[in-house]
Amino acid sequence: MNPSSNPLVMLLDIFRSPTSCFLALHQRGAWGWQPYIVLILSPFLFWGAYFSNVDFTWLSAELSQQLNPEQLELLDSNTLLASEIISDVFGRTLAVLMLAFWFNLAAKPSVHQHGYWKWFAVSSAVMFPAVLGDIASYASLILKHGNVMYYAADLNSLNGLIKLPLTNDWSQFASSLPLLLPWYIVLGYSAVLTWTEFERGQALVISALPWVGYYLIWAIYILVS
Repeated sequence: MNPSSNPLVMLLDIFRSPTSCFLALHQRGAWGWQPYIVLILSPFLFWGAYFSNVDFTWLSAELSQQLNPEQLELLDSNTLLASEIISDVFGRTLAVLMLAFWFNLAAKPSVHQHGYWKWFAVSSAVMFPAVLGDIASYASLILKHGNVMYYAADLNSLNGLIKLPLTNDWSQFASSLPLLLPWYIVLGYSAVLTWTEFERGQALVISALPWVGYYLIWAIYILVS
C-alpha cells in the first residue's frame, strides 16, 4: 500500500483508502491540519445556509412551545447562528484533542512511538467524515425548504433522525451521539493497525473504547438521574 501522493488525495483516501491516508500522515504529520481546518469550517457553511433558509417566524413559534418566555426573548437568528457554530467548532475540536490524547496514551506500549500532534493528525482524519454529514444536512434542508427545527437539522447526530424536542431528557444526548460513530471507530481501528504492531482485537478495543465508554456513562447518568 502506497501513501497518499498529496494533501487533496489524502482527503479522498480517508473515504476510499484509509491505510494510504494514515501512511501519508505518518510521513507528513503537518498534512493533518487540512482535514481539521475543513472540519471546523464546514459548520460555518451549513449553519449559515440553515439560518438563511429557515423561516425564523415559524422557528420562533415552534420554540415558544418548548422554551419559557424569558429564554425566547434572548433568541434571535444571529444568536442561534453563533451558538450552533461555536457548539460545533468547540465540540469537534475537543473531540479531536481528546481522541489524540487517548490514542497517544493507549499506544504507549507500542514499540512504534508517535508524538501527540501525530495522533492529532490521525484524529482529524478519523473525524473528517462529519463533513459528509454536513453536506447531507444541507441537502435535507433544501429538500424540506428550510422547514426543520435547528436541533434536528444536523444529520451528523442521532437527533437528526429521531428529532427529540428540547424538553426531552435525552435530547442533548441524541444531539451529541454521531450517526457516523461506526465509521469513526473503523477509521481509528485502521490508524492503530497502520501505526502500531498491535493485534486486530487490541486495535479495535483502542478505537472503540473512548466512544462506547463516554456515551455509555452518559446514558447511565441520564437513567439514574
